[in-house]
Amino acid sequence: MRTLPRTDSLRVVFAGRRGRLLAGLLLAEFAAAVQVVAYAAVLPVAARDLGGQRLYGATVAAGALVTVFVLALGPALLTRLAPRPALLWATTLYAAGALSAALAPAMGWVLGGSLLRGAASGLLLGVGLSAIGGLYEDQLRPRVLGLFAVMWLLPSFAGPTLTSVVAVTAGWRWAMAWPVLLVVAARMLVVRDAGLIPWRRTGERPAIGNGLAVVAGLAVASSSSVVGGAAAGLIFAAGLAMAVVSSHRVLAGLVPEPARRRLVVAFAILCLAFFGGETLVPLLVVEGLDRGVVASGVALGAGLVAWSLTGLRTPQLADPARVGVALVGTGLAALAVAAVLGRATAPVGLLIVVGGFAVAGAGMGLAYPRLMSRAFDTLDAEAAAGVAAAVGFAEVAGTAVGSLLGGGLFSLGESVRVQAGWSIAVASAMLAAVAVGALHRPGRL
Repeated sequence: MRTLPRTDSLRVVFAGRRGRLLAGLLLAEFAAAVQVVAYAAVLPVAARDLGGQRLYGATVAAGALVTVFVLALGPALLTRLAPRPALLWATTLYAAGALSAALAPAMGWVLGGSLLRGAASGLLLGVGLSAIGGLYEDQLRPRVLGLFAVMWLLPSFAGPTLTSVVAVTAGWRWAMAWPVLLVVAARMLVVRDAGLIPWRRTGERPAIGNGLAVVAGLAVASSSSVVGGAAAGLIFAAGLAMAVVSSHRVLAGLVPEPARRRLVVAFAILCLAFFGGETLVPLLVVEGLDRGVVASGVALGAGLVAWSLTGLRTPQLADPARVGVALVGTGLAALAVAAVLGRATAPVGLLIVVGGFAVAGAGMGLAYPRLMSRAFDTLDAEAAAGVAAAVGFAEVAGTAVGSLLGGGLFSLGESVRVQAGWSIAVASAMLAAVAVGALHRPGRL
């Protein structure tokens, strides 16, 4: 008797032309992972070398500001620009942004490069999620999204070592620059099958008001450390509050169904907590524990490797998403402990950072693909673009707020001369509270 393949087997996932497109998207994700690991690991070193510590928080969040705005435009943008030209424009913008950062004579150039890369990310994320949401069935989609986590495994494991070697031997500029070749090559492969992605031109007008309000709130919060003084804290809090409220309004416009919108909001909270912690890890290692780029890369890699492995092979749990969010909160609380211990116990603190971020990464492997996948359940392919924009917006907006809560509080502390360990500890504790608090919000998970 012939044995039929499992409905979620890799043979089914990669069958046909959509499988070839998926292979290209996965390779592009792998290339992006290499770049992200390299950039995150050396950015604190670049900021120190260029004397731009006060712009660190703004630089971390700058790309997300543009990405947020692009995705807030939603299907009005994604249905005006076909997938193939969108991919070509995005790749060009990305390359320009990466080179601007690598050749930067001052921190402002690194910030400008982040803005260009952010515009590219908005287009790429919308197109990629439209492909997955529109081409794969509900029961198959979590398996597909799990494969994207696997693409972070090798970069997370070998990337920190390679980045460290490049940074030590050739400098942080080369460590930032070399991944651009891999990213551009991978995205050109995706262009080949971009015509398969569901797309229909419409005359829908983009609603830019709430998107601009989100960007304005994030920009205000980012500028607080430059202002300095007693007013900086109030400006920071007001900007974040404006960004959060406006983000919820954007999601309400993109996803009118309450049940589906609750899933997307839960996904945003998850991203806020974890990626905010990811921003803090290199700062904690370099500034809080006085370790170098090698230790920073290893700590980042621990969380990303754990995410990849958990996403590849998920334990049998009644509610993996809820368990995952709890693990993220636990791991972030560990970062706060390490920050309080500080440089006096740096070896112990480093072990806590590596272990804590690994726990948080395992939590992301459980929660991330399931919350994202469920947002597309029961949708027609033609409707995927709108939800894709909402899910992408939730991820980048959550990431931006989390990054500001992390990197921004550090920069704010620098401006008022607060010890780095204490500002990092406060930011880590706040992110952990956000993650754990999401467990008690009715209907969120």
